[in-house]
Amino acid sequence: MVFTLKNRIILFVLMVISLILMGSLGFLTIKIYIEHEPATLTDAVYFSVATISTLGYFPQSSALHSDVGKWFHIIYLAMGLAIIFGGIQTIIGPWFEMKIQRAERGWRAPLPKDAHVIICGYNELTEYLTKKLKMVGVPYIIIDKNPPENLPHIEGNCSEIKSLKAANIDRATALVTLLDEKNNALVALTARSMNDEINIIAVSTSESGEEIIKKSGANVVISKNMLLGKMIQYWATGDYKYEIFASVERLPVKEYRVKGSMAGKKISEVKFREKYGTILAIHRSGKIIANPSPDLTLKSGDTIIYSPRESDAQ
Repeated sequence: MVFTLKNRIILFVLMVISLILMGSLGFLTIKIYIEHEPATLTDAVYFSVATISTLGYFPQSSALHSDVGKWFHIIYLAMGLAIIFGGIQTIIGPWFEMKIQRAERGWRAPLPKDAHVIICGYNELTEYLTKKLKMVGVPYIIIDKNPPENLPHIEGNCSEIKSLKAANIDRATALVTLLDEKNNALVALTARSMNDEINIIAVSTSESGEEIIKKSGANVVISKNMLLGKMIQYWATGDYKYEIFASVERLPVKEYRVKGSMAGKKISEVKFREKYGTILAIHRSGKIIANPSPDLTLKSGDTIIYSPRESDAQ
């Protein structure tokens, strides 16, 4: 059983009823068989309710006078306090939490209905893009399974028709999909079938993926690896005119010249990532090796182009 607020309330009521029945039965047993006094069901229920509610007043007919009765009264009072106050806490806590969550969900940024950009996927690149769109006054909607609550968004799958309909794709001017290649192709295919005029922009990490996404209906496909490779090529020759693109991916770039004992060892053996940062590429004899394998053997004279750790970059 899932202990939702409703289930908690039902369980609490059942426990209180059981507690009253147990107290009433104990009262009748002690009053009749131990104290040898007459007792009615009304007296028994009154004793139970007055005890667990800490009322503190008992008529003569609803009080226990024997030692056994007094010990039963003490034990029953302790049980009643534990169940009543513990039960109330387990109900009030989730109730307040539910109210707070509803209040937080009650406010959300309004969704644009016309001449807007649909952004599929939420990541660091999305954050950069939304800031730029906001600066130039272009409205946007983010579609993601876990979207940011403070921005205009649709919670759902970007390649589903209902999500794109909710994002008013028929009146959008552009769609930018920042997912993996497979999902980017699905999004482009679905979006193109729903709006033949919309401009679809997607990212890709390979030439084959780029071709598939274009055939799926994308107007523009940006190859991240090709863009990164071009930037690294310029950086390796000391030309940093494309360094602005690195800020999109938040990639501060540094160089390290391979020499000494590092030469002749594999990247995984020198533990470069732990010591310095993430290797983006290696400049070797005028050529660029982008995203090198951990098994690549370093050579003397290689230039390692890497993104330093945050502690080193600051």
